[in-house]
Amino acid sequence: MSNALGAAVPPAEKSGTVAIPDGVRHLFNQALQQQNIGDIQGALELYRQIIEIFPILPDAYNNLAILLKGLRRLDAAVACLKRAVLYAPPSGPLYSNLGNLLWMNLQFDEAMAAFRRALELASDRPETFHNLGLLHYSLGDYRAAVDCYDRSLALKPESTLVRWDRALALLAGGDLQRGFEAYDVRFDLNDPTMRFDLKLRRVRSIPIPLWNGEDLAGKTLYLYAEQGAGDTIQFARFIPLLARRGARVIFDCPPDLIRLMSGVPGIAELRSQVGEMQPPKADFQLPLMSLARCFGVTLQTVPAQVPYLRPPLAIIGPNVPRPPGVRFAIGIVWAGRPEHANDHNRSMPLPQFLKLADLPGVALYSLQKGPRAQDLAALSVNALVYDLGPQIQDFVDTARMIEQLDLIISIDTSVVHLAGALGRPCFVLLPFTPDWRWLNGRDDSPWYPTVRIFRQTRPTDWEGVMQRVRATIAQRVARR
Repeated sequence: MSNALGAAVPPAEKSGTVAIPDGVRHLFNQALQQQNIGDIQGALELYRQIIEIFPILPDAYNNLAILLKGLRRLDAAVACLKRAVLYAPPSGPLYSNLGNLLWMNLQFDEAMAAFRRALELASDRPETFHNLGLLHYSLGDYRAAVDCYDRSLALKPESTLVRWDRALALLAGGDLQRGFEAYDVRFDLNDPTMRFDLKLRRVRSIPIPLWNGEDLAGKTLYLYAEQGAGDTIQFARFIPLLARRGARVIFDCPPDLIRLMSGVPGIAELRSQVGEMQPPKADFQLPLMSLARCFGVTLQTVPAQVPYLRPPLAIIGPNVPRPPGVRFAIGIVWAGRPEHANDHNRSMPLPQFLKLADLPGVALYSLQKGPRAQDLAALSVNALVYDLGPQIQDFVDTARMIEQLDLIISIDTSVVHLAGALGRPCFVLLPFTPDWRWLNGRDDSPWYPTVRIFRQTRPTDWEGVMQRVRATIAQRVARR
């Protein structure tokens, strides 16, 4: 979901009834210039000086909040906007910005109050309806979110960000058919925070017609991965359906997925996405995740037969050690990519998993990759968790390890999608506001029959999630 805050503002002539001194105005203009050219530290220091000299300037607090938001210092950003509200005349945009920051900081009750005040002051502002929709989405009220987005679009129809968030709300609410029809708005997004593959941003300029469900018998379809590895694994299930329609499928995917995707039936030609690739000769083209729209998928018609992936056969491969006494081998992943927009909510502390370490016969195996793999050494828990990470070079290695383990427990990462695609037992641990694909109010997934969902019942509550996971595993161990 998008979370844009208003742009930095120039100083007003007065702060309330008090004229702004010329020296403060000069400093403010300098700070604004530094902010606009991306000198974050320089701008922060100038705003600090301004507030020290003239502490009742709301515009300084507003601009400072924008900088702090970008640095993910949300508590400080919220405090700055509350100070801005204190000194500024009543303002709908300012209360809407405050509500947006409170929403980002998971202070949902206060955010709702701020948005209501914003609408009292300015009832026809599309940005406020957009922000309120984001809050309703986070609370799991997807119908209310869609209603807010519709009201925002009635006032500002050209907003692709609002249409994007509306598509996500439809999907999260289980209206997959309308959601995937709306999901193609991502072709037109021009927001660097979305972090989509660059190829997706030029979908409409590829000189090959988009496939919209036409007859594929004897035709070549150029298909390409577009977002994260988990998305690619999840939507690879549609590729065999293309082959059954007679299509010759050329598929581009990231290098670390090449070996894994070679096990998907129906791919005639597999290409590695490296650099700026030229499209092949084809009758149609399509980004992978648009296949759900073309097939008219609903909750009832998701192709969920598993396994739909098989790692290639090999004489030798990575091995999961099982010393004497290990009766239940559990693979764990506690963190995702730090650059993911929602990683601060979806990732969790490794020590939460140590609450499983004293269960009889249970052994923990780390499948963690990336910077957070260092948590094992940093916390000195190598004796409690076998580190399989050094043996993992790509997703095929991970798949082979998953097949040797009894259960996978992971936050929302590509490992969950891989385990689900392989038909292996998996627990996915979700934040209070999960990604759209996990829906709401259920502990199963229409996409993966072998995945069980454990959700936070309130924001940041990993403690409660792990208590339920531990109780469930204890029952399984007792049955064994």
